[in-house]
Amino acid sequence: MKKNVVFSTISIDHDIADADSRWKLWRPLVELVQVRRFFIHRLYYFIPPSLKDRLSALQKDLEELAPHTEVVPVVIDTKNNFSPQSFAENYLFFDSFFSTFVFNDEEEDYFLHFGPGNMFAHSFMIMMLVNIKRIRCRIIQLRSSKDRFGRIHSTIQIYDNAINHWISKIGDIEQRKHAQQDLLRGGIRTKNPEFNQLVKDIERVAVHSAAPVLLSGATGTGKTQMARRIYELRLQTGAVTGPLVEVNCASFRGDSAMSALFGHVRGAFTGATYERKGMLAMAHSGILFLDEVGELSMDIQALLLKAIEEKRFFPFGSDKPVFSNFQLITATNCDLFAEARNGRFRTDLFARINLWHFRLPSLRERPEDIEVNIDYELKRLSEQRGVFADFLPEAREAYLRFARSPEAVWPGNFRTLASSMERMHTYAFQGIITKETVDKEIAYLRGLWRRRTEKLEGIEFPLIARASHLIDRELDLFDKVQLEKVLEVCLACKRRSEAGRLLFASSRLRKSSNDDTARLNKYLRSFNLSWESVKSLEE
Repeated sequence: MKKNVVFSTISIDHDIADADSRWKLWRPLVELVQVRRFFIHRLYYFIPPSLKDRLSALQKDLEELAPHTEVVPVVIDTKNNFSPQSFAENYLFFDSFFSTFVFNDEEEDYFLHFGPGNMFAHSFMIMMLVNIKRIRCRIIQLRSSKDRFGRIHSTIQIYDNAINHWISKIGDIEQRKHAQQDLLRGGIRTKNPEFNQLVKDIERVAVHSAAPVLLSGATGTGKTQMARRIYELRLQTGAVTGPLVEVNCASFRGDSAMSALFGHVRGAFTGATYERKGMLAMAHSGILFLDEVGELSMDIQALLLKAIEEKRFFPFGSDKPVFSNFQLITATNCDLFAEARNGRFRTDLFARINLWHFRLPSLRERPEDIEVNIDYELKRLSEQRGVFADFLPEAREAYLRFARSPEAVWPGNFRTLASSMERMHTYAFQGIITKETVDKEIAYLRGLWRRRTEKLEGIEFPLIARASHLIDRELDLFDKVQLEKVLEVCLACKRRSEAGRLLFASSRLRKSSNDDTARLNKYLRSFNLSWESVKSLEE
């Protein structure tokens, strides 16, 4: 007959008791060694480091109650008790303990007993014993009950071969959970807590709700990609079985929206020489994704609302309704609430598609995620082109410093970042992105964004544009207007003192010091400029 060997954690709230009360409480470990139908030949019990000073009393009771059981206390040799924060430290301890433990399956049976309230400790033991050591263990569960006289009795239950299945189930659930979140993140491990929470919220809605989802955010924040990931997640979980049909509403012109969305019959209008199914019908049992939904005309909005609510619609030129049971995801880069309030978007349609609304943050709102997205794009480009490329350390540091700075406006968000990475990947010589390549890209982006800002403002600043490679920060319109005139004066004057007298002709009379040159130098330095660098613009 094989010997029974038990590994157990202790229950801090029950097993470790004061001397006066220890016999009045139900103590699982003490009860376990007294169970008659299950004799324990050897017992190992793990005790946290904070309780090692109280070990002697428990050990004495166990030896007294079970004199024929070999009781082996194991003080966990770590600085901290079990906690998620001390995971690595405790992991190393258990790894060392069970790696050196001599298992004898021919002569011994092994069991796991878990004291109540020690779930973190339990996970360590299970992981080490089952996942790593791959031994056959059974779980012991001890329960207390009272008889009709109020006396406490302990009953034991042994679960044969349940633990491997349990571990497998837990592993599958955790793996699916992480896979779902990675799917929604696009495989990028975000460090932004707000975006992490957003992903969790979208995941929950994607799995548990078929109601319409509205995604908002600036251009390039990943709305289309998120819609595709929601579809993939719903397809994996069986929430949909049909296709994802994507529609860019901004591309519609005139009556094309009616035909594209709802379809038409032959002869419905001039040129309708064949029947068209329509995208709403194509999305049956799947998902219809309407990108830039705010671009739809008011009459199309009315028809769309009816189709969403009734799951049926009439193709253009037909008197026979078509049934389509589709789920809906919409996206916009505008404020639909403001559009509805101003009468440019139907309030009833907005209310219908706005049940679940998620705003995707811009790149500037997630500065801690810029580096992981850079690495993601480098990996993607390397796989796509078959050519590996990466930064030199100083080059990476310089690019990250710029990318996270206030002057990096990222107007196209992640789309602009991807384009930037593609340019540097192309210029990488023998797979190395140097500091010179980074400097060149930063200069290009600065010029591009300044020109974009100046164009949007409708005001040209030719001298500032010529000095853009010298100026080290983004300028407000007020600064641009003032600096443009200062540069004009400096270029018109031969000497610095002459420019200073002209620029400060009135204010110099109210100051005790008339050092106009010092005032001009200070002003220019605030833009990373000097008299010499300004005069160099003449060439």
